[in-house]
Amino acid sequence: MKSICDYLEEDREKWADRPYITTKVHGSWTSRTFQEVVGDIQGLSRSLLKRGYQDKHIMICSENSREWILLYLAVMAYVGTCVPVDKEWTAYDLKNTLSVLPVSAVFCSRTQMERLKELKAQEPDTDWFCIEDTLPALIREGRADACPLSGRKDPDRTAMILFTSGTTNLPKAIPLTQANLFANWETLYRRTPMTEQDRSYVFLPFHHVYTGVANILYTIISGMQLWLCSDLTQMIPELMEVRPTVVCTVPLFLYRMQEAMTDELMDVLRQIRFLYCGGSFTDPAAKQYFIEQGVCLLEAYGTTETSSVIALAVPGDPDLLSNGVVFENLRVRILDPDEHGAGEIVVSGGSVSSGYLNRNDRNSEFDQDGAYHTGDLGILSDSGHLYLKGRKKRMILTANGKNIYVDELEQLILAHPGIITAKVYEEGHHPAASIVSDLPEEEIHAYMEQINRRLPRYKQIRKVSIRPDRLGGRIK
Repeated sequence: MKSICDYLEEDREKWADRPYITTKVHGSWTSRTFQEVVGDIQGLSRSLLKRGYQDKHIMICSENSREWILLYLAVMAYVGTCVPVDKEWTAYDLKNTLSVLPVSAVFCSRTQMERLKELKAQEPDTDWFCIEDTLPALIREGRADACPLSGRKDPDRTAMILFTSGTTNLPKAIPLTQANLFANWETLYRRTPMTEQDRSYVFLPFHHVYTGVANILYTIISGMQLWLCSDLTQMIPELMEVRPTVVCTVPLFLYRMQEAMTDELMDVLRQIRFLYCGGSFTDPAAKQYFIEQGVCLLEAYGTTETSSVIALAVPGDPDLLSNGVVFENLRVRILDPDEHGAGEIVVSGGSVSSGYLNRNDRNSEFDQDGAYHTGDLGILSDSGHLYLKGRKKRMILTANGKNIYVDELEQLILAHPGIITAKVYEEGHHPAASIVSDLPEEEIHAYMEQINRRLPRYKQIRKVSIRPDRLGGRIK
């Protein structure tokens, strides 16, 4: 199996002068070629190795940018283990993460560095870098160094660690090897053959395994060009400007495009060879709308623990109710099916993680055979079509693909001794809470504001209903 560094070396020779990453600078698109990008990656790698980060964990907490991609590929290809995290995480989330994993360096954008100033002071053993202020100098320094690089070629060595977000418990660390990350490529390529002639417009957060693997990592195999969204408010105008042929989206943006539809936008969408939609369940009516308009919309289903995709729609498949067809290189079974055939979806195969790092979860979802128990309920047909039927555990899945575990939020609320019961539920794709308490409403709302300040925006509880206690206090 080829490694990330092997692909980068090939890319520099094969597609040397072809544009690779294009970003908008002062209102104009500016491109860096494959040769330039690989040179930047290798220069950055030399500088990181010179500073003693070989085999270390390096975290990225930043908005999307070309520099984010350089770090992502440099760390995995030549340096150590990449730890990408959600830029929306609070200092509380990140402190939990740093307590699970020894991180040697954190690369933040200037905005995040300012926001995390207090956490930085609490973590003196971790080096903190501002991407905008330090990366250009690190790249220049490394480019001027002729020292040869030795790539990380062991396919079974951890290349990346991703985290579930733990609000009350320690987050689960998910290690992924290069073997995991590349396991699905051949199956994906047979179903949707991406090539160097394709252009991908990228606007989803890079730290998601869905975006990181399909939209970034696989481009070093396909040679596909990347165009990075400059601002989400400009997504539709830039889509029409770039006219991409491959796009990864989530249902939320799909619905927004449907609301903003014009003849020109529909014409652009029809030119997209593969419009993948994953991260959350897609409304069958929305799928039908786009597909009947001639858009090659392909619903995808996957998890971080399985290096993203488990099932993907086949182009031209008339079955709009299924959530994809299981990849042929994976084994998917339904555990304890009911009379309708619905049960928990269990996945085995090369893309599946070896299990949570240090088994820091209370009840592991990986069984003794290494199969991952997704917690999703589904029905699997003889043809491999997968039909999702909800969650085994209580969870809110937002329209932009964020997972919110309601048990964690309820534990936070119940930490107040004056709150008798708390039930968190979904309302409009956001968490809401129903609380039983005899405390003054002002005190409860102030407490909820305090909780929300500790949570990333997508987890914040938007609505609270309060009822007095009529049963004589909390059940012991």
